[in-house]
Amino acid sequence: MLSTHSVHIAFKPEAKVSALGLSMNGDVAFWAEGDGKLFIARDSDGQLTPSTSWQAPALIRKAIIRGAQIFVLDDEVGLSCLNLEGEVLWQYEIGAGGFSLQQLPSHMAVIDGLGRLHSVGYDGMEVPLSRQYEDILKTAVIGDFLILAHENGEVQALKNGRTVWSRPVRGETGESITCLGSDSNQRLIIGREGYALVAGDEEVLEVEVWDIERQEFIHRMDVKSRLLQAIPSEKGFFCGFDDGQVFEVMAEQSYALEPRISCGYPIQKLLYRNGNILAAAWFYIFGVQEDGREWKLEHQGMPHFLEANRDGSLCLFAGEDQNDWTDVEPIGLFSLTDTLVEVDSSELNLWFEKVEESVILTAEELYRKDDEMDNFFSKEELDSMQEPQPAGVAIDVLHTALEGDFGDSHQTTEDGSLDIDTDELLAELDDAITKMALLPSEDLMNELNIEVGEVIVPRAVAGEDQRLQASEDGSTIITLDGSDSYDPQERIQTWSWIEESGKEISSGPKVRVRIPRGSHRFELRICDREGQWSSDSLHVLIE
Repeated sequence: MLSTHSVHIAFKPEAKVSALGLSMNGDVAFWAEGDGKLFIARDSDGQLTPSTSWQAPALIRKAIIRGAQIFVLDDEVGLSCLNLEGEVLWQYEIGAGGFSLQQLPSHMAVIDGLGRLHSVGYDGMEVPLSRQYEDILKTAVIGDFLILAHENGEVQALKNGRTVWSRPVRGETGESITCLGSDSNQRLIIGREGYALVAGDEEVLEVEVWDIERQEFIHRMDVKSRLLQAIPSEKGFFCGFDDGQVFEVMAEQSYALEPRISCGYPIQKLLYRNGNILAAAWFYIFGVQEDGREWKLEHQGMPHFLEANRDGSLCLFAGEDQNDWTDVEPIGLFSLTDTLVEVDSSELNLWFEKVEESVILTAEELYRKDDEMDNFFSKEELDSMQEPQPAGVAIDVLHTALEGDFGDSHQTTEDGSLDIDTDELLAELDDAITKMALLPSEDLMNELNIEVGEVIVPRAVAGEDQRLQASEDGSTIITLDGSDSYDPQERIQTWSWIEESGKEISSGPKVRVRIPRGSHRFELRICDREGQWSSDSLHVLIE
């Protein structure tokens, strides 16, 4: 049994969710869908109800709320400001479209599609920068500081549009910044990966702590996995890693790492509300209460979006399963203030499972005879189309024959037994059995109902997720086996195994590959001779 919160479908999008937001008091929610449409929902009698929508010119990357205004970043125009009725108040055009958006006390920081920084006030006016900032990959906000991480590993802190601190690049061959975050004292948390100098060597994975106000280095620690998320806690900060581990780092205890959650999958999002730690990983939301009790939710997609109001009484999460041909995944809703319930693991998905609605027909609707088409046929044609006698009638005839109920025409003999005409009995039985044999079987009808020439889409089966131990060299060999994929019409023509980067690693149903420690995802794609295709994926965790 597992502990979980009661989950409900908050909204049913019609396309992939590309942005999700919630006001801190929980009275306004908004989400964007893949076609560029933004929906706004407002509180109505204690329930969030969609009230209006707005069509953006392109895909919406991010949306944030400030007071009674929503700021929307899209791929084409740039930044748009809306009121809660969905009316455009102003727009700020960005030539390369928007990529990311951060909210500071006095203005917003926009990174365009080319990695350049733009500073825009809440009135739509440009805020001057001391110089041009380019090649930006990650951003964060700590108090009044905007933190920028560049492609070469350099990290800068800006205040009022000017650089006030810069962290030099470390390592002879460069490095990659995997995370920007903060702790409870508004110190900067940096996750870095130092590139290996020699092929085969392991990369250096570290977490750094910096005091931006004093512009001084505080602490550095080696870690076993890439840092992906860092958020403040009451005693320091929470760290979410690529191997699915969540630790709390105790600032007052020499930065000791205390384990909090083990998810088994890369941490996509961390939140801390009302004494609860929330971690989004794979298809789940994992949580730990203040008393240490663990709980778990399941989503139909991978929940890349997780939002909560100030006290955690309202939480929204959304994501998609990366299979474009499936139905759109819903936006889920739960509350951290609700009491946990115990369920079987198989029941975690009940809130989003489809319930097939059956149409109940009356007896008259089931058995009525429709004579409207009879006028279009001759008597001979109508006779040839007569339906076989219902099964109930044929069975009644057979039952009557077996019980010997032949009416007054049959007499009893002197000893009281029936004087039965054997030939007549056999004729009755033969007639009943013949009528039953004429009834079409369900299987036969199903086959006859299949449209001639219909092409059935093949089904790809990538196999179960794998969790393995690495060998001494830090890697292991796995087998990817899609042999269970099938096509009822036996028309599968091509196979393709794809790794996370999109590179094809095999064109056969089975392949053996060597992979290093960490989390990996592989996709199997199959296609038949008619061009019908499907895919399936699996997750491999090497510990």
